[in-house]
Formats: sequence, structure tokens, C-alpha cells
Amino acid sequence: MARTTAGDGTGAPAGGGEGPLTERVAEAVADSSEPVTDTDRADLAELLPLIRRHAAQQGLVLDEERQLAVAVHALAFVRRVRHGERLDPLADELYAEVPGALLTAARQLVDAYCTPRGHTAPDSEVLLLALHFAVARHTGSGARPGDTETTRGAQA
Repeated sequence: MARTTAGDGTGAPAGGGEGPLTERVAEAVADSSEPVTDTDRADLAELLPLIRRHAAQQGLVLDEERQLAVAVHALAFVRRVRHGERLDPLADELYAEVPGALLTAARQLVDAYCTPRGHTAPDSEVLLLALHFAVARHTGSGARPGDTETTRGAQA
């Protein structure tokens, strides 16, 4: 049976789809030391729509696999924000791998989530999120053959 999509280029179900995607994340990390909590679900319900809008604005199609990879990353991100944790800086060479426009847009997305929480995310957070979108742009379908990110748990 075909599913109805939101028509925003992300392939997400109509009406948002954050609930089902969050549950897929919960299943993906169920065996980890930190299963998804109700607080995680609430935070993802705020962040995932921002990510979907960002993808649509960038003209990116996130297939099922890429959506899950981004959502698993988002879980780790919302937890870091909630606990005031900061990622270490990343190698400068990595920034050269991502177009400046994607970095700028990712910064806006991250700030839209973090600012109301009194948190300023480091550039490394922005880069990691922008890399997801760069992969989606590069592959056209949003998936990378052999991508195993969804098996890494919520540490991305």
C-alpha cells in the first residue's frame, strides 16, 4: 500500500510524521544504554519539523534511510543541548567538504532550536548536521549505498 507523503521533498508522511520517525529512532537505539525517553520524544517533536523544513528549502529529498540517520543524529543533538554538552572542534579540512550555503543554513536551523533554550551550539554541531544534508545533496536520493550510520546508535 502506498503511503501519502507531505509533498515537501523529504518523503515524510503527510501531517508531519515525526511520531512514526521518532518511534523508528526509538527502535534503532532500543538496545543502547540510553533508550528514547518521553523528554527525547518531546524535543524531537520540536527539532524534526525544523529539519524537514530545512531539507525542503534546500530542495533535498531525504529517503527513509537518510531520514532515520538524521533523526538518530538529532536524538544525540537534543540530548547534548539538554545536558549542556559540547562537541569537540572538528578538523578544518571537514569544513571544506561542505558548501558554505549548507553550513549557513545548518547554523540557522541549529540556532532556531538552541536559542530558545539558551544554548549556543559549537560549529562542530553545525558541521555534523550540514554533512547529512551534503550527503543528501550529493547522492540526489538522500541515501548513501552501504550507509551504516543508523547502526551506530545515538552517538552521531
